Amino acid sequence: MRKRKLLTLLFAFFAASLFAQTHQVTGTVTSASDKMPIPGVTVQVKGTTSGTITDLDGKYKIAVDPKATLVFSYVGMVKVEAAVNNRSIINVEMQEERVDLGEVIVVGYSTSSRKLISNSVGVVKTDEIQNAPIRTIDGVLQGKVAGVSVSMNSGTPGGQNSIKMRGGSSITASNQPLVIVDGMPILTGSFGQIGYSGQSIDALSDINPNDIESITFLKDASATAIYGARASNGVMLITTRKGDYQKTSVNLNTSYGWQTLPKERIPKMMNAAQWNEYKGTNVQGVDTDWMSEILQTAPTSNTEFSVSSGNDKTRVFVSGNYFNQAGIVKSTDYDRYSGRLSVDHKLRKNLTIGGNISMSYSKNDRVEGDYTLYGPIPNAISMPAIYPVYNPDGSYNENGPYANPVAIINHTINQAFTNRSNAGINLEYSFLENFTFTSKWSADQYFLREHEYDPITVAQGAKYNGLGIEGTTYASNLISSNVLQYRTTFKDNHNIEALAGYSIEKYSRRNTYIEAIDFPNEHFQYITSAGTIRAASARSLDRGMNSFFGQFKYNYLYKYIVTLTARADGSSKFGKNNRYGYFPAISMAWRASEEPFIKNIAAISELKVRVSLGMTGNDDISDFSSLGLYRGGYNYGQRPGIAPVQLPNNDLKWETTIQKGFGFDLGLFEDRIGLTADLYHNFTRDLLLDRPVPPSTGYSSITANIGELQNQGIELLLNTQNIKKALTWNTSINFTANRNKVLKLYEGQPIDDQGRGGNRVQEGEPVGIFYGYSCLGVDPTTGMLVYEDVDKDGKLTSADRKKIGDPNPDFIYGITNNFAYKNFDLSVFLQGVQGNDVFNGSNIYLASGVGEDNQLAIMADRWKKPGDITKIPKEGDQRKSSRFIENGSFMRIKNVTLGYNVPQKLLRQAKIKTARVYASGQNLFTFTTYTGMDPEVNYYSNDNIVMGTDFFTYPQSRTIIIGVNIGL
Repeated sequence: MRKRKLLTLLFAFFAASLFAQTHQVTGTVTSASDKMPIPGVTVQVKGTTSGTITDLDGKYKIAVDPKATLVFSYVGMVKVEAAVNNRSIINVEMQEERVDLGEVIVVGYSTSSRKLISNSVGVVKTDEIQNAPIRTIDGVLQGKVAGVSVSMNSGTPGGQNSIKMRGGSSITASNQPLVIVDGMPILTGSFGQIGYSGQSIDALSDINPNDIESITFLKDASATAIYGARASNGVMLITTRKGDYQKTSVNLNTSYGWQTLPKERIPKMMNAAQWNEYKGTNVQGVDTDWMSEILQTAPTSNTEFSVSSGNDKTRVFVSGNYFNQAGIVKSTDYDRYSGRLSVDHKLRKNLTIGGNISMSYSKNDRVEGDYTLYGPIPNAISMPAIYPVYNPDGSYNENGPYANPVAIINHTINQAFTNRSNAGINLEYSFLENFTFTSKWSADQYFLREHEYDPITVAQGAKYNGLGIEGTTYASNLISSNVLQYRTTFKDNHNIEALAGYSIEKYSRRNTYIEAIDFPNEHFQYITSAGTIRAASARSLDRGMNSFFGQFKYNYLYKYIVTLTARADGSSKFGKNNRYGYFPAISMAWRASEEPFIKNIAAISELKVRVSLGMTGNDDISDFSSLGLYRGGYNYGQRPGIAPVQLPNNDLKWETTIQKGFGFDLGLFEDRIGLTADLYHNFTRDLLLDRPVPPSTGYSSITANIGELQNQGIELLLNTQNIKKALTWNTSINFTANRNKVLKLYEGQPIDDQGRGGNRVQEGEPVGIFYGYSCLGVDPTTGMLVYEDVDKDGKLTSADRKKIGDPNPDFIYGITNNFAYKNFDLSVFLQGVQGNDVFNGSNIYLASGVGEDNQLAIMADRWKKPGDITKIPKEGDQRKSSRFIENGSFMRIKNVTLGYNVPQKLLRQAKIKTARVYASGQNLFTFTTYTGMDPEVNYYSNDNIVMGTDFFTYPQSRTIIIGVNIGL
């Protein structure tokens, strides 16, 4: 009996134990930040090896002891322990690990925490972009990032400006950075066929800055090598705004302003009385101020509207913009209409698809300028005041030495119309816990139509009995990018990120150009009405590129960081023996602030040391440069024929830049002081230049890889929080000094006498130095100019030319101070360039003492009799000499903005979330000794050699804007 009871007791205990082991627990694991389920969370019984993982919906099921404890763990989340205590349902929220790794920024094909970046990058954030009054991308970037130089080639509305990172890596290829929008390269540069030099149309102007979330500048090889053959000049990554999950916001921004040319920048020319005395004429009753006839107070306005919305699966962003900028020169104007739609949708927890489309239309009214005989600005400056605008019968007076600028403004038509669309689709798929596959496809299409008409009522039109030009350009870029990423952490200390990708691009361009003369009268302006077709052409271009790339990142304890990058690019631009280029890079970083011996130093909140080494390329040269080319139009015996026009070079390849960098990031006093410093040395080899060949070949040159160039410099960025009380005051200062030197040219032969300033490329000197005669002054006995006799032969010949100036600055800088007190905010931004020379080409005519051009008022103080001590000769000349070289250094009050945020209590009744009113001033004052209209000019646009030359160039305006931002 006792044995039976004992067996019964043992069976009951065993059954209870068995029941305890089969107790089922279920639940869902979600994120504490957004309440979204987390798939792949490890659910483990504490102290055992048994466990499970959550499914795609964050759900789990596990059999445990009722008294057990469950441990929930996931990469990047804080571990959670939960005692079962006989519960059947246990739901868990997981918090993100609070490791302060700084903000997350966009880098090549991925994102990264700022403190884990081992290479050199710069970031411009949303508030810096949206608060700038200039509504073009290049306009909002000036002076914002160390190592990035943005130069306004002219003040032309919608005109092309120059963006350079760490100097120029090339002489003949492009020196502009590669521009990427949401991971895909876009069309940039000027596609115009009607030449306006520094007033070229820039495709980048079609993008609305209000649609931009942030811009990341990749500066060293470790950051840029993942873009390979186009990354020598840096990479500019633009991230556009997206909708918000579980949130809706509506924003309206509108502003209106006025633009003027500051009076202190208008050249002081001779009036009629001074001209009469100067030339010995006696014209009375006429004293025309030609500049006032062509200048105006020009309005500018901008209206932007955007809606951001979403739920737990879908987010949407839609925006629209209208921007208008009339020019300070009458009849110049830029209108841009743009819209953008972005949609992302989670089909499943691990699968997201999305798409975006942006469209823009712009109309640009231009005038000829710079080095033309029919430009309003050069003609207004050069026309003597003794000539009236109109004849007594009301017709335009054309008796002056140049075409009447008022007639040009009122009757000449120079218009450019652009239609642009950029559309893309993307897919992101996560699988096997740590893998993510991303596929993006995009199409960027750009259509430009140019229309020029000079009627017989203006000088140029009268010359040809009416002149009409039509040009059309269509360009498209089709791109596919496919990237596989892997991220994991093992043993809690080792963090790995790896990616591999493949991309293809297909670029196409089509051009047509027709020029005609002999129109019936001024009312017929299109080619169909012309009597004579003077020129006509049509061209086509197709090229392709395919690329393989990869990157491996490793860090230990977020302290020791290594990044390896490689890319292989195949391009149809290069010779068949060099179809592919290979671009590796490595960078390392040590976060010394994580070491115990520095953690004990309370003042240091962050200290990171970085080194990098890598290779990048530049393929931005003319297409078909490697091929033997033939051209039609060579007719033989009345039969159409072709002839060879270019020698082939099967070995032609990209320019290669080897980049070395060292830098550190320092944060002090809980990051109230932040200092970033970078030193770099970039060596470019295999420069693409034209090499002379013997005339017996029937050719003059062949494109080859034959030169070397270097850039080295320092970049500094200092951010300080000066006051953190009711009044806040933050300061940001960036400083860049770059030194450029040509190391090797073909047989040491210089590229000489380029442009109106006599720019030159010479071994041992920076690119684009001014090379001419050294003017020693005015001989007080004769009043004639005296030049240095360099070769001491007693004659003034071309052998007496020497280096007379350098357009490359010693350093550039930007200083921003932001203040806030209660509802008021104030921003003051100063921009500066120091140590560059400008060739004042306008003065070759305005201060020469020869010809019929009006002269600067200072010419009244010219030499008049023996013994006069003056810098102005009796009668000068137009030699390219140091007489026209001026110090182009300047410091500009670039922007001052005062804003007021309307208190919430005043907005609630109107159901408005936020409202801010502001007033802003752009280009308020320029401190410079330069005597021309604007020291920040280049009449020849983005040319790599012809730099720093002012030749009647359209100046920048002073702008005052008032505006309001409303959030609903």
